[in-house]
Amino acid sequence: MRVHQGSAGPTVLIAGAGCATGLDLAAMLAAKGASVIVLERSDARALALGRLDPARIETLTLDVFRPAACRRLGAIWAETPVDLLLHLQPLREPARPGAAVAAIPALTRALWPGLARGAGEVVILACASEADAAPETHAYDAALRALVPLMQAEAGGRARVNLLRARRAAARAAFRDVVAGWPGVAAPVGSVLDLGAGGAGD
Repeated sequence: MRVHQGSAGPTVLIAGAGCATGLDLAAMLAAKGASVIVLERSDARALALGRLDPARIETLTLDVFRPAACRRLGAIWAETPVDLLLHLQPLREPARPGAAVAAIPALTRALWPGLARGAGEVVILACASEADAAPETHAYDAALRALVPLMQAEAGGRARVNLLRARRAAARAAFRDVVAGWPGVAAPVGSVLDLGAGGAGD
C-alpha cells in the first residue's frame, strides 16, 4: 500500500467506504487536498472509489467487519500518521450490528500509533433509529452510543472519538455538510452529536 508521501495534506482513512456516503466523502476530502485511503471489501466498489480521484484516493480491499483483518492492517500501517479515521460500517452494512460493534474499536485500536502521530480524529457515522424501528435497530443505536465514551477512555490523549448521528432521510446531506468544514470543526471529545435534518438519504 502506498501512502502519498509527497502530499502536504492530511491522511484520511475511510472504513466501509463503498456506500453512497462513502463516495461523497472520499471525493470531498480528496478535493480538499487530503490523501484518502478507502477500505472496502468489494473489489468493484473499491475500484469505483479510486476512479473518483486517482491522484489522491488509494484503494485497499479489506473486510473492515473482521477484527483480525483490522489488526493485520494496523501491523502494516505502524506509526504512519492518521489525521482522520471515518467509520462508515453502520451505513455500509446496517444489518450487521454485532460485526460493526466489534470491528469499529478493533480497527481504531490497531491504528492508535498512527492516530497519535496525526491529528487523531476518529468519527463514527450512523443513522439514528426511528421511533417505530425494530428492537434490534434501537439496540444497535444504543450500542454505538455506548461505545463512544468507552473508546475515548481507551484512547486517552491519542485520539478524539465522536459519533455523528442523523435521521436516515437526512443522513447523506448532513454528513456531507460536516465533512465540508473539516479540518477545523471543533467537536467535543467522546461525544454523540445529533445532526440536523435536511437533504437526501443514503
